[in-house]
Amino acid sequence: MWRFFSRGFFYLSRCVCAGALAVPAYAGDLSSDVRKGASGPDTGDGGYFEIGMGMTSYTSPILGTPEGNQKDEIHTEAFLDVNARYQYRGFFAELFSQSLEQFTLGYNFHNGVNWAIDWVGLAQHDEMSAEESNDYRGLKRRRGDFMSGPRATAYLGNYIVQLHALTDISNTHHGELYSLKLARHWQYRNWTIHGIVGATYRSRQITNYYFAIDEAEASEKYPVFVAPSAVAYVGELGATYPLSEKWVFRGLIRHIDIGTEAERSPLILDNHGDMIATSISYVF
Repeated sequence: MWRFFSRGFFYLSRCVCAGALAVPAYAGDLSSDVRKGASGPDTGDGGYFEIGMGMTSYTSPILGTPEGNQKDEIHTEAFLDVNARYQYRGFFAELFSQSLEQFTLGYNFHNGVNWAIDWVGLAQHDEMSAEESNDYRGLKRRRGDFMSGPRATAYLGNYIVQLHALTDISNTHHGELYSLKLARHWQYRNWTIHGIVGATYRSRQITNYYFAIDEAEASEKYPVFVAPSAVAYVGELGATYPLSEKWVFRGLIRHIDIGTEAERSPLILDNHGDMIATSISYVF
């Protein structure tokens, strides 16, 4: 829902490490860039593809995700780790399983020496309905969305700053989302250590669409609730290590705080969620 986890995994230098695993750095997904130690945008055509397996343990603050979810319940799952990006004449598609954004389509229309501006489109919120989880029976369907807008990325030495300014183009809730994230990487021998902190603002149209309860669907279990706009915060610490020329290990610990305003909704169990994930992937 909050892109903290997903069904399967999350329902949450110019190389990976010390030149040992050659992967081109393209201005793009922040979670992927910081693990590569990217120091600037690359406008060249091409891309990369990785596939592997991983394990994750997480707590979800959203009712029904996964089905039967309880407050502070720990879920452990295996997931398919797929990481890929391809760019051609400015148009690109990128997918990073451990990203805060996941699958993104876009067009790179301007680059500086240490910064890039893209126009991107991506899904930000999953569907909430009885077809997805029995926990939503008796509630109206809340459709998944697709949002679009500019993405600006700045590379400042070991730091990366990324801003999204997105609006709903799927005629789902007509809301707006603004996020600002700061990432940093450290090199220790063949290890790349990274940290990410960020904040995401969701307009009232978004939070009200997904987490409000109107009079038509209200019940003793789900009383009437009007959701205000909300700000969520994220903190992450992770590590990447090349096991060989073709194999790479990744791990992370992530915490997301969704704010006390949203927590008052009957569809939210807690004001935060946590996740630990590890994976091993093969680079083609």
